[in-house]
Amino acid sequence: MKYTLLYVDDDAANLDTFRRAFRFEYEVLTASSGEEGLTLLKKHPEIALIVADQRMPHMKGTEFLERAMAVHPHAQRMILTAFTDLDALLAAIQKGHVYDYVVKPWEPAALKERMDKALAVYDERIERVKQLVAARAQNESLKEMVRADYDFSHIIGAQGALAPLMAQVKKVAATEASVLIRGESGTGKELIAHAIHGASARAEGPLVKLNCAALAEGVLESELFGHEKGAFTGAVGTKKGRFEIADGGTLFLDEIGDLPAAVQVKLLRVLQERAFERVGGNETRAVDVRIIAATHQPLERLIKEGRFREDLFYRLNVVPLEVPPLRARKDDLPELVDHFLRKYAAESGKQMTMSAEARALLAQYEWPGNVRELKNVIERAVIMGEGELAPADFSLDISALSEASARLTMIDASEKTLSVLEAIHDEKARTLAAALRTASGNLSETARILDIPRSTLIYRLKKYRVM
Repeated sequence: MKYTLLYVDDDAANLDTFRRAFRFEYEVLTASSGEEGLTLLKKHPEIALIVADQRMPHMKGTEFLERAMAVHPHAQRMILTAFTDLDALLAAIQKGHVYDYVVKPWEPAALKERMDKALAVYDERIERVKQLVAARAQNESLKEMVRADYDFSHIIGAQGALAPLMAQVKKVAATEASVLIRGESGTGKELIAHAIHGASARAEGPLVKLNCAALAEGVLESELFGHEKGAFTGAVGTKKGRFEIADGGTLFLDEIGDLPAAVQVKLLRVLQERAFERVGGNETRAVDVRIIAATHQPLERLIKEGRFREDLFYRLNVVPLEVPPLRARKDDLPELVDHFLRKYAAESGKQMTMSAEARALLAQYEWPGNVRELKNVIERAVIMGEGELAPADFSLDISALSEASARLTMIDASEKTLSVLEAIHDEKARTLAAALRTASGNLSETARILDIPRSTLIYRLKKYRVM
């Protein structure tokens, strides 16, 4: 395909000479004035190169190319000029209106060489534009996918047992208030955080996540606030922390109850002043971040034990949300089972169904690991099974968990939330032990079942004295 060129000159003889010289190499359009040239540009968006004579009545070549840039910004622009026009030409080049110039009189071979170089630059520019447009389209597509994944309507149970919670989520999403999401491990607290962010005015900004239980104190401080070069051994360069990365968006702090005391003080300051310093730095940095925190622990008890700051608790607990455990929303279980069965069957390329007996087994189980455990159990069963899944495809210890369920059932419904949370907290050790039994003592497999890092598993096993 030939490139399309536009040549503008008020001299008819010059137009004819240019047309004859390059009619075989390019599609040549000509105009006898700047006004006519602008009209042709509007009619022919395929024009790749504009060549104009400088000395034309009514509109000089540099003025025409400046106006042409507004009509077709990607086309390359060249001017034919005499030495006496250099001041105007240099000014046009500095402003970006002119890519190159050729001093008259010109030779066809030399001019063609210069025009081909300009067309090569045009190709590079158009390719960059295409890549940018494709990247923007992909970015918008990914944003739509994220919004779809975390939209309220896509949360299973949003119209059922989770309806009261989702009503609260919709209200809090429209505000800038800090949110504390509470509930057992695996109930979907992160999913709720995504839903809040996705429905908020910050949805176009970043959602940055950090698990406070997964990192040691020194590393955690650096991850949150960043560090300067040389701040500590191994700090070979400057690093932005999660607060800086989340500026203009939302920071989700999971397992906030495991935040070390020293880091709690610094987090409190950021919440109060919206400012911080990097580790090893002196410059105070302002930040605009909304905080959503989550925990499975009874923070009120940690406050009494001196392990969590009361002032930080009140800063975080502006809007408390409680995510119910799976055993309290058993009506959602069939839909959840079907969802995960379809998901992992599709990923593994298998045609999978589930027997009525297997469904009854899953309904009987109390799910101490909640939705996360259900997801992992079905994924494992799909990977290992074929055709119709039967009870034998699921390694579930029904008897071990029935006692835990009975203990929770015995809690008087009139007791305060703190008592319920303490009872749930006491079941954590039993949850860990059940997962450990399911994995036959294999720590890596246990960590996979609970969907936590192996280091976090070891920490919790020691914390709850399971090992």
